Amino acid sequence: MIESHGVEHYFPALKRFRITTMGKKPSSASPLSAQHTPSPVHCHTCHQVIAVADGVTYGSIETGTRELCSRCFNEEVAKKGGLDFQHVQFEPQEMADAGGAIHRFHFRVHLLGDRVAINVFELDQTGDPQGYEFQVLGDPEGDLFALMGTLVSRMRRALAQNHLEYDERFGWGIADCLARGRIAWDADGDGRVPMVVIDGRSFTWEQFGRMLTTFEGWQFRLEMHDRSEEI
Repeated sequence: MIESHGVEHYFPALKRFRITTMGKKPSSASPLSAQHTPSPVHCHTCHQVIAVADGVTYGSIETGTRELCSRCFNEEVAKKGGLDFQHVQFEPQEMADAGGAIHRFHFRVHLLGDRVAINVFELDQTGDPQGYEFQVLGDPEGDLFALMGTLVSRMRRALAQNHLEYDERFGWGIADCLARGRIAWDADGDGRVPMVVIDGRSFTWEQFGRMLTTFEGWQFRLEMHDRSEEI
């Protein structure tokens, strides 16, 4: 589940929405859940089944919430904002990283008032976003296909880089004194410490700390960037 609480900065009428992983399969860790598949969730507006990771819980505490697919969500936001916006459903794409591993990426388009976001993510076997994630922001009345081209080029540049190297004795370590990545939620840490995603691989805070012990005594500079920026 990915929550967004700052959208009202771009479009006050939106207030708050929540992106959910609709259609997610139950964890195989539980014998009971493995025998039960939850009923599909239907969009409140078009009544179609909401695809995995394409659902939006839209509304507010005052008016209540509804489950919408991305297309219906975008159409409603465009209508409220008086925007000429045409939703595009991009098909998944596969790309190889620097090591030759294939990654399958899913795309989600969301209208955020005076901006449109194209989000890219991988999914694990349970339907949760994992691995690489990218985002690009653009003009909601601009060319979505051109914006998509910009995003794909950024993805290829990112996948062409390796920040980690593996040693049979010490495991994963930082290569060339530089690591770019993403801070993620660690469910096992109850929010006390984050998960770190580097080169599409997830590492606990403890695992990342072990990588840093190689550089004991060194200096470092920590910078934070918005997810829509290229670093």
